[in-house]
Amino acid sequence: MKFIKKKNLQEGEELLYVPHLHWFYTVKDMVLSLPFFLLLLILWRMAGSFSSFDIAEMYLKMVIRNAFFAAVLVVLLVFAWRILLYLSCEYGVTNKRLIMKKGIFRLVTAEIPTDRIESIYCVQGIFGRLFRYGNLCISGVGGMKPLFYMVHRPYALRRKIVDIIEKNKAITVVHGNLPKPPPEAKKEPVEEPICRYGTFVRVLR
Repeated sequence: MKFIKKKNLQEGEELLYVPHLHWFYTVKDMVLSLPFFLLLLILWRMAGSFSSFDIAEMYLKMVIRNAFFAAVLVVLLVFAWRILLYLSCEYGVTNKRLIMKKGIFRLVTAEIPTDRIESIYCVQGIFGRLFRYGNLCISGVGGMKPLFYMVHRPYALRRKIVDIIEKNKAITVVHGNLPKPPPEAKKEPVEEPICRYGTFVRVLR
């Protein structure tokens, strides 16, 4: 949290909650590519039944083998890149705004004040429900955008943001002195009739 704490906090702003990017972010591409590798392995084993010639069989196995190792290399490079992004990503919730920072060579930051948030949406897929992560989309004055991507325990984060919004709404700040009440208008005395022993007596001037 070096970026948010040292470079992005304003005067009087306090960091209240630190969401974390889920660890599944690093292995997501590897899990999604498993069917592709299984298909390559099946083709590699069945390459001999596609052709009756030894040369064609060897050539086909070589192509499938090279494609398999190339795909493994690409997945490993993507995995290493995902780890670097995982370590560089920062999320923060303060008493004034929501902050997101990610990127290594190309830095991307986003923020939205809490007083401009209209609604919060939580999006979870199959893996998200299994591993308890999701995308938190913030709808405000500028439209809806996913501010927190693949965050751990998204519903707990949503409750925390709602609590901060309600707390900020309950705080009333009064600038300056309170206005003085208007002076009361002078009322003329009203002469009330004098009643003595049940007889109405009119006062003559």
